[in-house]
Parts: sequence; C-alpha cells; structure tokens
Amino acid sequence: MFSQNLNSMKWFLMIVLLVHNGLAYTQPAPADQWADSVHVVGLRELALSSKAKSQTDRLSDFYRGNLASTLEEVLARLPEVNMVKRGSYGLEPTLRSFSGSQLNVLVDGMRIHGACTDKMDPATIYIEPENLGSLEVQTGNRGFVAGSAIGGSFNFKIAEPTFSNGRLNGMLSSGFHSVSKGLYESLALNYGSSKFAIRASGTYRKHQNYRAGGGKEIPFSQYEKVNYSVGTKIDLGNDFSLRTDFIGDDGFNIGYPALPMDVGYASARIGAVTLQKKSMGRFSDLKLKVYGNYVRHFMDDSHRPNVHMHMDMPGTSRTTGFFGETNLHINKKSSLQLRLDGSSTKLYASMTMYQDGTPPMYMLTWPDNRRNQWGASATWNLAVKEKWLLRFSGRSDIFTTKLSTQESKNHVQIFSNRVNGTNDITANFSAEATRVFNKRWRLSGSAGFAQRMPSASEQYGFYLFNASDGYDYIGNPELNTESAINSEMALQFRKGNSRLKLSGFTSVIKNYITAYEDPSLSIMTYGANGVKRYTNEKEALLAGFEGSAIVPLTKTVSYVTTLRYIWGRNASGDPLPGITPLKNAQTIQWSKKNLSVKLENFGPTT
Repeated sequence: MFSQNLNSMKWFLMIVLLVHNGLAYTQPAPADQWADSVHVVGLRELALSSKAKSQTDRLSDFYRGNLASTLEEVLARLPEVNMVKRGSYGLEPTLRSFSGSQLNVLVDGMRIHGACTDKMDPATIYIEPENLGSLEVQTGNRGFVAGSAIGGSFNFKIAEPTFSNGRLNGMLSSGFHSVSKGLYESLALNYGSSKFAIRASGTYRKHQNYRAGGGKEIPFSQYEKVNYSVGTKIDLGNDFSLRTDFIGDDGFNIGYPALPMDVGYASARIGAVTLQKKSMGRFSDLKLKVYGNYVRHFMDDSHRPNVHMHMDMPGTSRTTGFFGETNLHINKKSSLQLRLDGSSTKLYASMTMYQDGTPPMYMLTWPDNRRNQWGASATWNLAVKEKWLLRFSGRSDIFTTKLSTQESKNHVQIFSNRVNGTNDITANFSAEATRVFNKRWRLSGSAGFAQRMPSASEQYGFYLFNASDGYDYIGNPELNTESAINSEMALQFRKGNSRLKLSGFTSVIKNYITAYEDPSLSIMTYGANGVKRYTNEKEALLAGFEGSAIVPLTKTVSYVTTLRYIWGRNASGDPLPGITPLKNAQTIQWSKKNLSVKLENFGPTT
C-alpha cells in the first residue's frame, strides 16, 4: 500500500533574458524509434532531441532553465532524476532512487569515478553543459548496456567539433545570481575547415554563501570553479575520422553546509582519442575509443569553527579504458547494437588527524584498491510488421578486484580475512515490446534481470562518516553481488506539439546491500551515533510511477509538467533510506524572440 508524505511546495517567479551573442550553433541529437525509456537532452544552444519526446525548443527551455544552469540543474528537471543536496555544489544524481554503484555514470561512454569517500564529488560536478552535445538518461532495463548496473545510466556526450568552410562560430553567456551574489561566465568557440575542426570552451562560476527564505545566510555554502575543454576532429577520408577530447575542471573553496567538512580543492582531467567510421558494409557508426581520467579531491575543515579534531582527507581516482561499438544492419527490420569494453580503476583515500599534544594519526579510508573490468553487450532490435517493435538486450562482465598494497591489506584485515581480492562475473538481460496503435498512441512494456558489483566504499571503506544518519561506516569484502528484477510499463500520446507520457515500474532487489549497526565496534568520528557495517539483506522492493506532459497554450505560451512518486521497503517492511517524496515540477513560459518569462513550481528535493 502506497503511503504519501507531501511536503509543501514553494512558488517563485523567474525572469530569464536570453541574449545570444555571436553566431550560435546547434547539433540536434539523433532520433531513435526504438526508445521508450531514454531521454536525450541536447545542451548546445538549447536544442533538445528526446528519444521518447518531441524536438521542441519549449521542452528544451524547461530542461535547461537558463544559459547559466549547471548540469545538476538540468538533470534535476528530468522526472526520473532526483538530486541529493549536501550544499549548493556537488549534487548527487539518483535515478528512481538508485544511486552510487547501482548506476552507470559515463562521460561519452567513458567510465569515471569520484575521489571522495563521502560522495562530495559525483562525476557530474566535473562536467559543464558547455562541454556537452547532449546527455542521455536510460532507466531500468536499458541501463546495463554500457556496464553492469541495476538502476540505469547517465551518459554525458561530449560536443563534437563541426566541419565548415573556414568559419569561426561561437556563443558567449554571462549571468548573475542574486541569491548568492554568484557570477557565471561561459564561452564556446568552433572553427572548422573541410578536413579539420577544433572546438574549445571555458566556464567560470563563483558563488558566495547563499541566502535562504527570509534572507538568512547559509554559512559554508560558497564555491568557485573553472572548467575548460578542447576537442579536435580530422577527416581521414573514406568515411574515417579521428577525434581527440580533453576536459579539465578545478574547484576551490567549496562549502558543504550539510556536512562537517568542506573541500579545499577538487579537480579532474579527462582525455580520449576516438577513431570513427560512418559505415562499412552492413556495419554503421563504428567507433573505437581509448581514454583515461584522473580525479583529485581534498576535504578539510580548516575554516570550520569549534572543530574537535582537525582532519585532512585527500583522495584520488585513476581510470583507463577502451570501448568499441557498432550497429549491424541485418535487414530492413532487424539490427544489432554491439559493444566491447574494458577498464581499470584505482582508488585511494586517506585521513590524517591532528590533535593538540599528540602526534598526527594516519589511516586509509579507501585502502588502495584496483578493479579491472571486461564486458560485452548486444541489443537486437526487431520490427514485426508495422505495429510491433521488439528489443532484446544482454550483457556480461568479468571483474577482478584486489587490494594494491600491503598497507591496505593490513587495514582490511582488522575486520576481514578476505584480503586477496575477488573474481566475479555478472549477467544482465532484458526484453521489451512496443505496440504502436497509431500516430498518436503507443504502449510499451519491458522486463529484465540485472546485477552490479559492490562499490569500493561498500567493500573496503574504513570508518566513513555518513552525516545523514550520524554513523561511521565500515566496508565488507565478503559482500555478494546485488541483483534486481526490473519491470516497466509506459503509455505515450502525442498530438501536434502536445506530448504526454505515463510510466509505472517495479524493482525487486535481491542481496540488497545495506548497513546495520555493530555495537561491538567503537566510533572513530567524534559525536557519531555508532558504527555500521555493510551487509547483504535478502531483498528489497521499489515501485513507483512517473508522468510528463507538454501543452502549447498559444503560439508564445506553453505549459510543461513532470511528476514522480517512489515507494520502497526492505524485507522487514521498513522504508528504504533516501527515498524521495512526491516530486512535481511545473512551468508556464511566455517567450518571444530572445525574451522569455517563466513561472515555475518545484516540489521538494532531498
């Protein structure tokens, strides 16, 4: 039985002046007749292509509320997504209440891992909308195609340089946020000839402490960051092209008012080389990419008053990998999407505690660990006559996880004898059917099975403080893989520029990874409520529904709304942690040429 806890909603009026400087350029994302649970939101010049919705600027304006929107603000408007907010920076995206290693988070198909044990640096903070051509969100039974996951995936696709006849195009954006005296500056440029193209972008943001309702200042909510990227593309002839991409991101003096620590510095370096071929016989969109990324993150509490014990907590993440993918056209009604990939991720985090009168105390919070992964996936798309579309997907991964140093093994051996690593195989498969009744109505349903590996924190975390419940957490190297049986139904309607979509979904999670208090263990964090250790629970259940609609009221006025509700219980009938309340967003927008005025209503966020 579904129970509802509806928080009050706050109305606010937002007036947005959109002034396009220079020659702005667009690149709409490709349409896909097979997709029902995939959003593709174009972020270059506010163009949107949704694999289940319309290509309209009005819907795009809803997703990207204004040119100064962060990537987190774009994600927060999707009905499937909710953001865990620990401050004004570093919001963690969840997908139908799945989070962390239950999801795939990819940058142009590349794996990337944050370097913070306290989830203060989800990969999304190192990406700006100006870096991207589009973002892709896949739920449920679509989310494991690029990597084993039970809850779905985010894929942030890097904007490609575009060829032209020696033309230089660009876009300049500037903004100011009165709530935090925040500055926003952004510039994107593209130069292309017939055989060579280069694209570069830069973004700068600086915010002071923001003020809540009534004008109350929220301390430790400031941040400053700079993001920069450059990409090149060379036409090699015979439908071959070579791409290089680089993204750098540096954040400074980042406050987290909901946490006991702040961040002095957070940075990422992301690089890739991609070889592409448009077609070769029955194959199309052939792509081979090699990549690497390096993330650094430094937590500190040096600016906090009344600190019981000063701590420094640095962390690093290094990932290298490759993937190859292509489409095989079997005949006019059947095709295969194929992918082969591999990656290696090394994580390390430590903590040094300084107490007056005693020597510094040092320990590993993420003992040095490395995970290697090799996987392959295939998706078969089949059209049956003109009314049915079928889709079958499968994926398998091989994982090796090990502790890299003797020091890390010594840390883990305090609580477990399993210090020699693990070897695991995961399996994922799903089936989907879509019934096209006519040009206006279609109904789709899917069911599948998916698995995921425990995260580094769940396996090897060492006294990781969770501010949401006040407990220290300890990992468990003996955890089993978590699995889920997912099902979903979706009904879609379209007439002219009006769109409506309603979805219902369930997930039965087996070997659910959670944590329970261990009274035999002593706390490490001053004032903590106790110590919890990760374990597998028999099962858990998630169920919910989503809805979205866009209705043009006049040629200049449109109405957009999204709605989502999720219910979750564990095997004992207790509510699952982190389940968000009813989420609703509504927008009425008037726009004419370069001027738009919006009235927005947003439901609560976590």
